[in-house]
Amino acid sequence: MDQRQSVSLQRTEEAMRRLGSAIDRLESAAARVGAGDLLLAGELRGAHDDYARLEETTRLVAERLDHAILRLHDLLED
Repeated sequence: MDQRQSVSLQRTEEAMRRLGSAIDRLESAAARVGAGDLLLAGELRGAHDDYARLEETTRLVAERLDHAILRLHDLLED
């Protein structure tokens, strides 16, 4: 093997190492994004559950206020 082939082989091997490293980094980033998506989905579910609870609480408070207003109205009319 002459010197040019040796240099070419070394460059090819270095390029292959860099490519392997880049692939590893891309796979790692893809795994983090996937985990991030799962975390976001969990947070979204949690927010949806919180909203449903708040909606129910708001409904109950509104009913109680309506009843209190009606009672006050009846008392004032008497």
